[in-house]
Parts: sequence; structure tokens; C-alpha cells
Amino acid sequence: MSDNFLVNRDYVKVKNMNIVSYGGNQAWCKSKRLQKSGCGAIALADISIYLAEQNPNMMTDAIRRISKPNGLYNKNDYLEYVKFFYSRFVIGMLPGGMNGFALKHAMNRYFLLNDIGLKATWKVFLSDEAMMKDIRHLIRKNKPVVLSIGPNTPKFWGREGVTFYINKDGELKESLKKQVKSHYVVVTGVQEIKEEEYLVVSSWGREYYIRYREYRDYIKHYGGRITSSILYIRGLI
Repeated sequence: MSDNFLVNRDYVKVKNMNIVSYGGNQAWCKSKRLQKSGCGAIALADISIYLAEQNPNMMTDAIRRISKPNGLYNKNDYLEYVKFFYSRFVIGMLPGGMNGFALKHAMNRYFLLNDIGLKATWKVFLSDEAMMKDIRHLIRKNKPVVLSIGPNTPKFWGREGVTFYINKDGELKESLKKQVKSHYVVVTGVQEIKEEEYLVVSSWGREYYIRYREYRDYIKHYGGRITSSILYIRGLI
């Protein structure tokens, strides 16, 4: 099975002191609320930036104002954009963050108010095969994919989650991010490693890998096919 990646493998690069990020990081935000529950807002803001980079007709004045010296977004300007995106397009974020349907409405509000001919749908009850098929299709169309690792359901107090891996010297190793749940990431690629499918994702400003089989096992045994799913962006680019 072939690997699939976005056209720009670097995704969205933000300079944070001497480090170049892989997408945004909610921990950078000054707002305590966004620090705690802003992963969905960061994911949507990053996707809007990526789509604008790849498609000039999707560029907005707000994104154009983010300075980008040497191809790296200025962190302070980037955070101002996240703040703008959150205040302008996100409606009704609960203390625990946005659910998938609120995520869909925020993305569609962004598309509508900027006259962008795309539409987002929050998919539910996807099988293992259907979800992977949708993810691969979107990546091939150069559309990043918001993926939710939902809460334990119905035992919301549960501590089970998904392990994130990092590529260290060409080998995948477990990262410090273990038992991850109630969190949004952005899928930027699908890669087969040792005959297993991995999702390449942007989260907390870094590139991580999620073993797809482990993620689907989490949905089956601890999560649910409503809260753990994907944002599907329809329309031609």
C-alpha cells in the first residue's frame, strides 16, 4: 500500500525562539482557556493557513498579515491570527473544548464568510476501512484532516488513551505523550512502516505518529465512533 502525504511536507512552520514547529501549539496561547481546550481552534486555524498557502484564491487579509520571514511564520503574528480565528469563527466552545459538530460549524463559518467554496462535515460511525479511505482521499487532494481522539465513552473519567510515537534516527519510538484522549490533531500523511499503517500528525507543534490499528482499537474498546472521528472537507481545490 502506498504512502500519502500533503504536497507541502513541512505543513505550517512557526518559529518559536530557535525551534521550528510543525503546526501550532495551544500551549503558546496567552488565554488559559485556549491553553487547556484550544487544540480544535489551533487545528482549524492551521488548516486555514495551509489551504491559503496552497491556493491563492483562499488567501485572506488576516492570513496575509502574518509575517513570514525566511519562510517561517512569526510566532506572535501567528498567535494573533489564532486569537482572531477563535473570536470570529468559533461559537459555543464548552469548557472542555469543541465537539466535532462545533468544529464543523466553525470551519464552515470560516469558509462561508471568506467566500471559499468548501464545506466541512463531521463524519460519524465510520468503520476502520472507511475512515482510512477518507483520510487517504483527503490527503491526496492536499487537504489536511482534523482527527479526534475522543474521551472515554461512556466512562468520561476513564484514563485510557492512545500513544504518540516520534521518529528518532529512522526508528519509531514511544514519545512522552501516552494515554492521549480528548484531543484533536491534524493528519498530514499516512505512512506504512513495518507493514502497519501510521497516521503522521501535527500536535503541540511537533510531528508525531499514531498507529492506526491502536487508534481504532481505542475507539472500539474505550471511545466511540461519534466523538473519535474526522472532519471531512468537501469541494474542489
